[in-house]
Amino acid sequence: MPKIETDIFIPAPLDTVYAVGKDIEKFPEFLPDVESVTILERSATGWTSDWVGVVEKLNRKVKWREEDVWDDATHTCTFRALSGDWDKYDGVWTFAAEGDGTRMRMELECDINVPMIGAMIKALIKKKMTANLEAQMVAIKARAEA
Repeated sequence: MPKIETDIFIPAPLDTVYAVGKDIEKFPEFLPDVESVTILERSATGWTSDWVGVVEKLNRKVKWREEDVWDDATHTCTFRALSGDWDKYDGVWTFAAEGDGTRMRMELECDINVPMIGAMIKALIKKKMTANLEAQMVAIKARAEA
């Protein structure tokens, strides 16, 4: 089960970066690996949503239901897959003011059970998920700077 950690410095205010990260319904507009995000239920601290991701190298779509718990006081989001293709998909996003910008960090543990795949494909999934998270951060950075 891969554990992935990545972070990025964004020269934009904390509140701006946090707002872009929290607006998950807009992710399909600027993240090519996200086909759709549909909010099913909202609460004061988070929501439940259905996601469809695209893994082009495997010519496969990945679908899951996710719970996000947002803490506006600490600028964090704890998330986990409730159901779907992931056997495990959970982690935390943190957003912190740093100098004249924001440090955004993500920790993710994920595992997917695809029948008939071996260690090489699981390594490819880890590589793809790492690249996806890094691309997501770069896209959020570009949107927050705009």
